[in-house]
Order: sequence, then structure tokens, then C-alpha cells
Amino acid sequence: MTDADSAVRLQERLHTLLSREDVTGAEKMKALRTLALFCPSDGLRWAALSGSWPERAASFLHRALVLAPGDFRLHVNFSNWNLKTGGARAAAAGLKRAALLEPGFSRCYASLAGLMTTTARRWTYQSCAWQSGGAGEAALGQIERQIARGQILEPLEVTEKLIDSAVLSSEAWRLRAVLLQRLYRNAESQRCHCRALVCDPARLSAYIAASGYFIERRSFSGAGRLLDFADRVSPGSTAVLANRASILERTGQLAGAMTIAKRLTVLDPRNGERYFTCGTLFHDSGDIDRALDNLRRAAIAAPQDRRFRNNIAIMLLKAGRYEEGLAEYEGRWHAPVETPLSERSLWPCASFDLPLWDPEHASTGTILLWGEQGVGDEIWGLAYLTALSGRPERFVVETDSRLVPLVRRAFPGVTALPRRLGVPVDTSAFQAQLPLLSLPHRLKIADQGTPSGWIQRAPDRVSEIRRRLTGGKPARLIGLAWRTTKPLQHRSFEIGIDRFEALRDLENTKFVPLQYGMRESDWETLGELFGQDRIVRPAFDVRNDLVSLADTIAAVDVIVTLATALVPMADAVGTPSVVMLLPVQRDWRYRIAASRSPMLPHATLLWPPESNDPAALRRAVARIVE
Repeated sequence: MTDADSAVRLQERLHTLLSREDVTGAEKMKALRTLALFCPSDGLRWAALSGSWPERAASFLHRALVLAPGDFRLHVNFSNWNLKTGGARAAAAGLKRAALLEPGFSRCYASLAGLMTTTARRWTYQSCAWQSGGAGEAALGQIERQIARGQILEPLEVTEKLIDSAVLSSEAWRLRAVLLQRLYRNAESQRCHCRALVCDPARLSAYIAASGYFIERRSFSGAGRLLDFADRVSPGSTAVLANRASILERTGQLAGAMTIAKRLTVLDPRNGERYFTCGTLFHDSGDIDRALDNLRRAAIAAPQDRRFRNNIAIMLLKAGRYEEGLAEYEGRWHAPVETPLSERSLWPCASFDLPLWDPEHASTGTILLWGEQGVGDEIWGLAYLTALSGRPERFVVETDSRLVPLVRRAFPGVTALPRRLGVPVDTSAFQAQLPLLSLPHRLKIADQGTPSGWIQRAPDRVSEIRRRLTGGKPARLIGLAWRTTKPLQHRSFEIGIDRFEALRDLENTKFVPLQYGMRESDWETLGELFGQDRIVRPAFDVRNDLVSLADTIAAVDVIVTLATALVPMADAVGTPSVVMLLPVQRDWRYRIAASRSPMLPHATLLWPPESNDPAALRRAVARIVE
């Protein structure tokens, strides 16, 4: 027998020894060391020896990597050793090398995800682990949780990668549709809902999601057909019933919607959404107390869902409980929706890396205030700058660029900054931040009513405008607006111009349309209604020239409109307004069933049936102009 044969037989005996379960640690280490000496150029043998000789593990792993630098397993082994000895940074570097050498090794990405200190990096590596390991169900479950926490962009990226690797995954298509809808990419969302159904025609969740999309688009017939199919897939499904209630509610059939909603609370009493639906319907019916009761039950059933707390705040405010309601309204930043790029936010993504301002702790620093939600809300919130007079802090207000000249004119001590969402704001000069609508709560003046007349009038300019509008003759001026291009959820904010017919017989009056986006047909209808000689066209851009708009509102005697931005603007200049309200008015400043609101002190509120009664409208306007 040759020396080579003897060596081979010895190695075979050593491998047999290592395969036995009763081999001791000393025997295992001796066998592995012998095998490594027989083949010193085999990196894997040195790596195996490192596992049973901890004192020299680093040396053996280094030698293994030198001998076989392209073997991803050795990088993983060395990373594991670094992790055991506290070298997390070196462990991550080794795992990254292993991932480059073997991109499909899912355990490597999973380990990297566990080592990351930031959520974004952890999410990136975890998504790679799901894709490479084929654990699609786990990935989809995590995406659902990310969506529930208000995240959109990262889950969308992972969902698209999952679709690339599993194009027939109905759930992946459904989640992509939900995410795209949050980004207002409705056409793409619709296509994804359809693909989810094609991939799995028997999947109930796909029908529910698709019908929900069609409901939001007010395509109720299409939504109904989808729910009919869903009924066949899962008869008696509570999700199907909930969507049917939503269709009834949005088509004004509140009694039928309420019947289903109450039934759902019995069938699914632990589901906060069911009580939330009941609360919304009671609100729409004008029963604020029962709406509050159901919303509180929703918050108890799902304490982690901050939407319910926010709706409780709205109900408290509509009930006139302003101090309590505005305190709850601070939770508006915790709604589980990723904020569109057209808005500033505090949560889930803070627009500014600054603490919230606490007025109780006065300082000499500079405070950044910023407008939120819409131009009407900004105008209303700017009124509370009057309460900052005499404070030691310096204030900078970031607001809609159209409002900057008005802020500078009204508050010379406040710096007005035009909002440019694409340009980062240097926050180094600021001590703290606060959104404008938080001022009444933070300043503890929620029950004092909104300050009015804060826009400083320019008497000469207002007189000149009035002379032009009246032609230099004595006349009453009535400003009109009848629609807004910012609909509230699914409800249309528009009335027919013929609703103003009741004002036609008011003597010695002229009408000033302050509606932006005027169509030629609108001018023709107004001319037919009042006569061309009584219609005065504004000589400025109503949408973009808010300085001229404010001065024109100051020049007229009354504004007649819906719940548009003209109402807080009229309050800001001190001009009375008459507001024709819809049966359901979600803006909390319009106190339900009340003719006046301390939040809009110069407005006369007409609720149904008065808002639909020509005689009531005429009486309200006549009391002001005659």
C-alpha cells in the first residue's frame, strides 16, 4: 500500500469519525486539524476547524478566506464569528460581500436586515431576503403592516419586485393597487385591481378592494356588480355588507346604510371600523351625540388606530366643545396616511426636524409656523397671529405664496415665507415649529372665538374698487360663488346658479361673481338671471391674486356662497357672509344646525331646509344689505 493510499484511508476514517454523534469535542478538533493539514490549500477545511477551536477561530477563518476568497459561505462564517465577538460592523461588511458573491442567498439578506440600525435599511434588506428566498406570503404580510403604519413608497417598491418574481400573485397586485390609490394614481390602481381579480377570480379580498376603489370613484353600478360576485364567493361576508352600506350612504340612502351598519356591529363587535361607520352615519343624520358614542367605541375596539381619535375631535368641535375638541384635534397628524407631497406634515414623515413650540415656555428664539390643509384653513389659522403680539419670540410663517403679501401687510412684525415644497427650508435658524391650526389650542384661547378683521384694509384702494364696481352710483354689492374644485371626500361642492334667483328682486343691487374657473356658460346664465347691467366682472385673477380678492371682498356688502375659502376670507376682512350649507358639512367650523359659529363670527349659516329655501336666503341677505 502506498503512502497516498494510506493518506486517503486515514481521511476516510476521519470523515467517518466526524459523522458519529458520540464524537467528543477533543476528538472532533483533532480530526479536523488533521484533515486541514492533509490539504492545507482547502479553505473549507480551515473554516470547519475554526468551529471547534474557538481560541484560534479568527486565524483559521482568515486563512480560509485567503485560500478561497470567492466562496460566499466563508464570508458568512467569518461574519458570524464577528457577530459573536461583538464586531457587528465587520459582520455586516462580510455579509455584504457574501450577498455580492451569491445574490440569491436569502439568509444573508435576512441577517443583514437584523444588523441595520435604521428602519429604511432594515426594510431594504428584509425585502431582498423575501424576494430571493421566495417567502412571498411573509413579504405581503409585512407590506400590509407597513401600509397600516402609513408608509407607501418603500412597500410599493417591494411589491413591484414581488410582482416581477411572481406575476400571478393576486395579493401582490391588490396591494399595489391600494398603494397606488394612496398616491392618487387612480388609473393605474384600477388596472391593478383588475389584474388581482384575473389572477385569482375566487379571492374575496380582490373583489372587496376593487369595489372599494369603484365606490371612491362614484362608479356605484360597477361596485355593485363586483359585490354580487363577492357574494357568490363568500355568502354573508361582513366586508361585502360594509361596502354595500358605503354605497347606500354615498347615494344618500342613510336609513338603509344605518340598518346594515348596526347589523355589522352585532356580527363583528370587536371591529372598530363597524362602529366608525355607524358614527359617520349618525353624523350625517345630524345626531352628534350618538356619533360621538360610536366613535368612542371604535377607539376602544382599536386603540392603535388614530383615525378614530381624529374623528372624535371633529365631532367634539361640531358640537361646539372647542377646548376639548382642539386638544383632541392635535391627533390629526397621526392618521395612517402618507402625506401627499403637496402638504406639510408632522407624521408619518415630519417636514421639519424641529420640536413643537410650547408657548408656556417663552424664549427669545425664532419659531417657524406653517400653513396646512388648504388655503381656506390657512386664512383661518392666520387669524391667530393676532394673539402673538407682545411675545418675546420672533415668528416666521411659511404659507401659500398667494397669501404672503396679505400677511406682510397685516403683521409687519412677522416674517412671511412663501411655501416652495421642492426647496428645502434651512431650519438651523429656528428653535421650534408649529402648524397654524394648533395655535388656538397651544395658546389656550380655543373658547374665545376666532379673531376677525385681521387683514388690514387699504381704505383708498377699497373705495376705488367700490367706485369701479358700482359705476360711481349708490348701489349694494353682493359677491357670489357657487362651487369649489376641492370636493370633500365624495361629496360635490357645487350648486346651480339659479339658486341665487331669490336675490334678483333686491333693489339697487349689483352682483360680483368671485368664482374662479368661470366658464362662458356661467356668465351667460348670470346675465339671464340678473341682467347683464347688474353683473360686474372682476378685473383680476380671482384664483391667484388674493390681495385684490381680499380688497374686493372688503368693498362689497355681503358674500353669498357655499362653504368655500371666501367665508374665512370675508371674516378676515370683516365682511358679512351668508353660507348655504349642505345636509352633511364635515368642516367643523360650521357648527351643526346653528345659524352662527364663533369660529366664523361674520358668517350667517343656512342649513337645510333653509339653505334650499329661496325666501330664507333672501331674508338673510336682505337683513345685511337693506
